[in-house]
Amino acid sequence: MDAIHAARVLMGDSLGFHIIFVMFSLTLPILVVWFEWLGYRRRDQQLIKFAKFLSKIMALLVVTGVLSGTVIALQMSLVWPGILKFGGEVIGLPFMFETFAFLIEAIFLGLYMSTWDNKRVPGWLHLLFGAMVFVGATASAYAITAVNGWMNLPTGFDIVNGKFENIDVLAAMFSVPALVTFFHSMPGYYVASGLLLTGLFAFRILKSKRSEINSKKRQFDYYVIQKLMLFVLVAFIGSAITADITGKYLAENEPEKLAAIELLYDTTDNAPLIVGGVSDGNGGIAGPHFVIPSALSLLACNTPGCTVQGLNETAQDKQPPLVVHTFFDIKMTLITILVVVIPLYFVLRKWRPELLKNRLLLLGFVAISWFGIAIVELGWMMTEMGRQPWAVRGYVTTEQALTKTHDISTFGYLFPLAYVALFVVTFVAIRLIVKNESSKSGGAL
Repeated sequence: MDAIHAARVLMGDSLGFHIIFVMFSLTLPILVVWFEWLGYRRRDQQLIKFAKFLSKIMALLVVTGVLSGTVIALQMSLVWPGILKFGGEVIGLPFMFETFAFLIEAIFLGLYMSTWDNKRVPGWLHLLFGAMVFVGATASAYAITAVNGWMNLPTGFDIVNGKFENIDVLAAMFSVPALVTFFHSMPGYYVASGLLLTGLFAFRILKSKRSEINSKKRQFDYYVIQKLMLFVLVAFIGSAITADITGKYLAENEPEKLAAIELLYDTTDNAPLIVGGVSDGNGGIAGPHFVIPSALSLLACNTPGCTVQGLNETAQDKQPPLVVHTFFDIKMTLITILVVVIPLYFVLRKWRPELLKNRLLLLGFVAISWFGIAIVELGWMMTEMGRQPWAVRGYVTTEQALTKTHDISTFGYLFPLAYVALFVVTFVAIRLIVKNESSKSGGAL
């Protein structure tokens, strides 16, 4: 059990680092191409230069994302060989697909970066190169998400007399959980990345002299914030829509995970939504909390009277850890704050735009800029921990998936150190890019 716990912590730490690189390497291709297109449309060289600046950070994060993903792949092979041993012939296609997707991303990233300011390459073609970087990155993300979705709800095969029969690799790769998880996670990445960039630009304005906050020198920063907040708003709406779909998917296909998230002990109709509190370990709820009658049934199937399966229908040793309920409460608290703040920005922009240049409000944007990243991290923690004790739900437990050597100590030091080193190097490299571009543009970027 010590080895299992160590391996879980190791994988959790690795994924926590990796997802930060991933969300930015998936979002920046959209933003870079968008700002470049805006530059061509408005004939604004400053926007085009800004897109070029962002593209340098994008290229760096694509590389670091690949490196961190390679570490994850090594962990899958060295620490969790039981997963691939069980279902490799069923779910192997996404791994091959991910290689081709990365090839597309790498080729077009090279073309995009090497053809900046090339007079022989028309603007539309350069934009196409950038769009293909987005296509490759997104396809690569889908491939990995497909594997995770399959682990939550294994499909595309029958087991007859202990052997795989009727294998359908496409059904496994394009399963319902893969599609649901992908279309819910992608807008979340966009919100997280857009918010953090907004916070960085707000911080940049705050660092300037008081006399410059309302000056023309900072107008470009306000323009970028405006576009980023529009991007965040669209992504946030998409995330809300897919969150509703995800909840209904869980109610139908992973009811024990939903029951753990919502602390629903017994199967019931008119199931309430529990906000706050923690499990007392005896089928009750301890701590401050309140109950919204029938809300869980309404969320699960659009009908307040519908029946929602409780934890009582899952064997106790197969129930997910109930700490996922706390993660969900924290996540929803952060989301609720964003539900207020994001629309508030657009209300102020329309009716009281001068307030958006208030130092206190700018500080507020900085304060909430990390919320999106926390929401993504909490969401994946709920997804992965909510599948426990299964590695491949219903077929392979985490204990069975663990390497038979049970020697995690070497990996336990090696992989976290690799991620810390990668994070530090990436942070320093980004600072150097920003410093270099700022000095070249006289502080305009």
